Amino acid sequence: MHSIAILGAGMMGNVHARAYRAIDQRNSLWIVDPIESRAKAISEKYGATVASFEEVLENSSVDIVGICTPTFTHRELAVRALKAGKHVFCEKPVALTLEDARAMDRAAKKSGRKFMVGHVVRFFPQYIRVKELAAAGDVGEIVMARLYRGGSFPSHGIDNWFADITKSGGVFVDLSIHDFDFLRKLLGPVKTVEARSVTLSSERKKNSFDHGMAILRFESGALAHIEGSWAEPAGMPVNFGTFYEFVGTKGMITNSYERETMLRLQTSIDGKPRYLQENPAYFDPYTEELKSFILSVEKDREVPVNGQEAIESLRVALAANMSAKLHRSVELSEVF
Repeated sequence: MHSIAILGAGMMGNVHARAYRAIDQRNSLWIVDPIESRAKAISEKYGATVASFEEVLENSSVDIVGICTPTFTHRELAVRALKAGKHVFCEKPVALTLEDARAMDRAAKKSGRKFMVGHVVRFFPQYIRVKELAAAGDVGEIVMARLYRGGSFPSHGIDNWFADITKSGGVFVDLSIHDFDFLRKLLGPVKTVEARSVTLSSERKKNSFDHGMAILRFESGALAHIEGSWAEPAGMPVNFGTFYEFVGTKGMITNSYERETMLRLQTSIDGKPRYLQENPAYFDPYTEELKSFILSVEKDREVPVNGQEAIESLRVALAANMSAKLHRSVELSEVF
């Protein structure tokens, strides 16, 4: 049983509260949010207690702090919580800059507490299955990939913070980083990034692009095309969708969440074609992700996504932003 403080009572704060309750009903939950009505709403829903951040830091019974606040607030909250001796789970992206991310990682190492970043795609069943099939050699060596992730503009952000690139980092840093992180885990280090971006939606005032495309070249020689969008019209029957296609030397794996959850494997074994359709057993990835964090705390083992891994995924996203701005290919070594 743990005493867990959730910072931020927005969409992700609700997701975390639900997950922690599912993991263990005995967990004590504390909700921190500058808007009292939001904090009260989530507290009443999940049997939590409303508190201030200062109260959380001073409360020795609170052992875990979950950060579900806007990205530009992550560094200060994480560093203060770690200095206060709390284990910290921080939603992705870890930060807006490498300087901030490294400060958070240093604070975690100095404190001796666990620090995990929420790259939840690693916990989605259809992505776990890709790793399993790739590891088994069913499609040979993966040499190309194509991924899409997008929907309408995120309207749930307080004060429209997603629209300000200095607060959200834009669609590459906030959204496509999911795919950058998964591809890094699957295909290894990224060597170069070539990206372009546009602003397509005029529904909300913004100083940030809302549709981006990036080509990643990996040190292994593999190539990946990643597209992220906040520009799909609001109010559509499907308001968010993902797609992936992994091409290997022996076959390919495809999945489209927008139309269905079916995964397709097309390959050849000993010269004989093999076609497989399956629907990976569903489980709540957010619950599994937070469960893995709690187990790391309880068993004193390395977290699944540590600060250094989050920093490397952020580097790829920042390289995409740089490439889109400069209209040229960017070596990952240029982002430091």
